[in-house]
Amino acid sequence: MQRAMLKWNSVPTQVITQGRWVEEGLSEYGKKDVVVVIPGNPGIPDFYEGFISTLKSRLPSEIPIWVVGHAGHVQPPSNLSVTMPKDSTWNVNYSLTAQLQHKIEFIKKYVPEDARLHLIGHSIGAWLVLNMLKDDSISKRVAKCYLLFPTIEHMAASPNGWFYTTIISRIAFFLIFLSWILSLFPSFLQLFIVSIFAPLHGVPLKSNKALLQLLNPHALKKIIKMADEEMIIVKERDDEILSKHADKLWFYYGNCDGWTPVKYYKNMKSKHPHINAELCKNGYHHTFVLQYDKEMGHLVGDIINESLS
Repeated sequence: MQRAMLKWNSVPTQVITQGRWVEEGLSEYGKKDVVVVIPGNPGIPDFYEGFISTLKSRLPSEIPIWVVGHAGHVQPPSNLSVTMPKDSTWNVNYSLTAQLQHKIEFIKKYVPEDARLHLIGHSIGAWLVLNMLKDDSISKRVAKCYLLFPTIEHMAASPNGWFYTTIISRIAFFLIFLSWILSLFPSFLQLFIVSIFAPLHGVPLKSNKALLQLLNPHALKKIIKMADEEMIIVKERDDEILSKHADKLWFYYGNCDGWTPVKYYKNMKSKHPHINAELCKNGYHHTFVLQYDKEMGHLVGDIINESLS
């Protein structure tokens, strides 16, 4: 697994890969396919390590997997002489619409034009993937989109959306303040504190590194503000894009998902009965990367293999 901070659209952004590094292009031999993962919010690639490791084990060896973080969600390490754009440039660099353009520009810059593109979108990443298809230069290269626990409609009206808008958003300043206090401690002490409290909230120890990135106050501020935008922007389902690209879409809905209740799955299937969509029968959570990353890696890997044949 390789990782680095790459800079495009003026923002240093974390990318992690399984297989060939993004700047190496694709193998000269074998299939000309590449898998690009667009995360949810927080858009921290390290949360997806277990998922892409398992996914890679299911795919032909020459197919790389690239996870593209969200702009501003991972701060550059202190030993790198790179700086982030100021928060005052929010609409240009960090907003939900900026994240969309950020992903489009990544594809245009790093994915070869002759590649067959497989897009995996998790949570708000699914919304980003659907909107990426509106760019003809992207959609013509896409072989398939795999949309996992997709938050593509009425986020604020969901049970988790209600909890976020009525409680979390109102104490956001306090949460950011706590993260700033944590950042004052030495790294080893931060890790110790996280190791104690994270498991109590269902976050496994393997995710400690990603969790510390989340708790960086500069990152957390952007993560919360992006979530605020999601509640406002993600309302009506885009039935036009679903109809236009139905043959390229595969949905996987949770059966116990507070962000996408089962009724969202039923409503979508009622309107688009021919779209390939599954309802989870195994009780996998929306935050599958924490506990069910291997199971989802096997599942998605097998689905991708079907589209390769």
